[in-house]
Amino acid sequence: MSELTLLDDRQVQSFVRDGYITLDTGLPADSHSRLHERITQVFDGEGNPGNDILPRVPDLHQVLEWPTVAGALTSLLGPHYLLHPHRHCHLNPAGSEGQRMHQDSYEEDQNVRHHRVRWLMAFYYPQDVEADTGPSSIVPATQYLTAEDQHGSTDELPFLGKAGSVTIVHYDLWHRAMANVGQRDRFMVKFLFTRMSEPRTASWRHGGGEWTPTGGRDDALCAHLWDWLRGAGTATCKPEEPALPAADLARRLTAIEEIDRYDAAYRLGAMGEAAVPMLIDALRREGASRVEANIERSHTNPVQFDTAYGLTAAGAASVPALTGLLRDETWWLRASAADILGDIGLEATGSVGALTDALTDESDWVRRNAVEALGNIGPAAAAANEFLAECLSDTSVEVRHNTALALAKIGGGEASALQKAGDDENLYVRELSAAALARS
Repeated sequence: MSELTLLDDRQVQSFVRDGYITLDTGLPADSHSRLHERITQVFDGEGNPGNDILPRVPDLHQVLEWPTVAGALTSLLGPHYLLHPHRHCHLNPAGSEGQRMHQDSYEEDQNVRHHRVRWLMAFYYPQDVEADTGPSSIVPATQYLTAEDQHGSTDELPFLGKAGSVTIVHYDLWHRAMANVGQRDRFMVKFLFTRMSEPRTASWRHGGGEWTPTGGRDDALCAHLWDWLRGAGTATCKPEEPALPAADLARRLTAIEEIDRYDAAYRLGAMGEAAVPMLIDALRREGASRVEANIERSHTNPVQFDTAYGLTAAGAASVPALTGLLRDETWWLRASAADILGDIGLEATGSVGALTDALTDESDWVRRNAVEALGNIGPAAAAANEFLAECLSDTSVEVRHNTALALAKIGGGEASALQKAGDDENLYVRELSAAALARS
C-alpha cells in the first residue's frame, strides 16, 4: 500500500468549520462496479446484513485502507483510530420518500455531543450518485448544533458524484437520505470510526499556523478545536473584535441562539482559572433548568449542557473544581463533572483517582461518563484498570460498552475479564472487548 495521503491545513480547517470532507478513493472504476455487484447480490439473496456487511463483502476493506481514505481518517483522528463494530449498508430504493434531517444516535449508547473530533462517519458510494437517485445530504457547519430547527434547511447540500466517492463527516453533522425519485436503487455503506488517543501533535500536513478567523460567530469554537487537534494544549482564542468582560460573556451563556452560547462559553474558557468559578455557577443553574428535559429527550445524555464547553476549554484550570463536583450530592452534577473531565482528556490526568472512585457511584450516568473519561485520559489512567475490569460486568450496557472502549484506549486491561466480556449479550461489548484484548 502506498504512503498515506494526509490532509493539509486548508482541508482540516474546512472540516473543523463545515464538518465534512469528500474524497475520491482513487481505486480503479471496475473495483467499485464489482463492489456494487456484490452488495446487490447480498441484498437480493439475504437482505440487509447489518453489521456483517464487511465479512459479507470483504473487498470493502480496500476502500477503508486506500491512502486517501486512511490518510484523511489519520489526519482527523490520529494514527491509531479504531474501525467501530457498527457498520451498515444503507439502501435507498427507487421510489423512496427520503428521511428527515437528523443527527445519528450513538450506537446503543447515549453520549454527550462533544465538539472535539473523536467520532467520525464515512459514507462510501459504490455507484454513481445523481440528484434523482436519493443522495445523502448534509447541512454544512451544523455539527456543533443540537436544535432540531436544522430540519429542511435551505442550505442542504446533496452528495453527488462518481462511484467510489467517500464523504467523511463529523459524527454529529445533521444529514439525511433524500427522496429517490429515479428508477435505480442507491447504496451507501456507512462506517463509524473513533479516536483511540488524544492529540499531542498535528496528525496531518500542518504548516504550524494559527486558526484563520472569518469573523463568524463560531471563530472562538473553531480556534479552540484547531489548537486541540494540533496538540497545542489549552486553546487561547484571539478574536478580531475587542474582548468582552467576563460578566457580559456569562450573561450570554443563556442567549437564544446556540452558537452565541457556545461563543460565550469558549471565550470564558480561554480566560482560564479566573473564569472557572463563574462557569461552575453557570453549570449549576443550567443543569437545574435542563436536566429533566434532557432525560425526556431520546438518545440524549442527561448532562448535555452548553456551559460544559467553557469548562472543557479552560482545560487544566477546571480540573480541581470538577474533581470536587464528583463528590457533589446531586447526581447530574457528578455525571457532568465526569463527562467534562473526559472531554478535557490529557489535561485531566490529576482526576484519575476521583474518577476511579466514581466507578462505584449509584448513578448509571456517573459510572458511564467516568469510564469514558478514564479512556480519554488514556495510558495515564492505567491505575484504574483493575476497577474498570469490574465495570465489564456492570448492570448497565452503556457502562459495559464504554468500559470496553476505555480499556482499549488505556491498554493493559486484565485479559481474563476481557475474555469473559467476549461472551456478553451485547455485540458492541463483545467486539470492543476483543479490541481491548488485542491492545492489552
